[in-house]
Amino acid sequence: MKKKLTVLAALLTILQVSFAQFEGTLVYDCTMKTKVMMTLYETKSKVKIESKIYPMKEGAADITKGKEQDNTLLDFTTNKEVHFLDKHHAYTEGDFSQLNTEKEMKLADGDISVANVGAEKIGKLECQHFVVKIKGDQRDLWITKDLGSSNICLAGIFVYYPMGSMILNKIKSAGGDGVVVKCQSGGQVITLTNYQTRMPPAYNFVIPEGYKKM
Repeated sequence: MKKKLTVLAALLTILQVSFAQFEGTLVYDCTMKTKVMMTLYETKSKVKIESKIYPMKEGAADITKGKEQDNTLLDFTTNKEVHFLDKHHAYTEGDFSQLNTEKEMKLADGDISVANVGAEKIGKLECQHFVVKIKGDQRDLWITKDLGSSNICLAGIFVYYPMGSMILNKIKSAGGDGVVVKCQSGGQVITLTNYQTRMPPAYNFVIPEGYKKM
């Protein structure tokens, strides 16, 4: 009886990890003509996105010439998207840009299809391969539940579907409620190269001192 209870407790622990909200850091790499590194810092209510572009030199990224892109903060408590303009020590604030894009596209439920192709393992992570089509535009996503649920779905360089997006809702309904490990759109492939399950430092989610709203 004691052994059965131990096994049951272990199974419950696995289930809690699988369906808990992911909190931590995700690092993605897309290397083509340039190398783009994207880092997502995620809590239960906020996601900060940092990105840097490196030119390629003799098949390797030239680290000395990396260019920081404007950082983005998604706040799901206020449903606001903040862009940090570091050169001007300023920031802008508005509604989620992806949600606005979906409204401008006049997306309807029938415009979005999500097919679960099947299970695949990428590195140590068990994934489900999804084919997502939006008005004919196809993206392939490999999503894992090993790290827990996520409020955001990275679907390309500077392309992400936040919580509240029709597209993300459709993906989640098909079973894609997790962390993107790999995404492919045409010849562009983005892969998760590193992750940490520790809570990111709080300073990632606040507006820097001295920054003015534009």
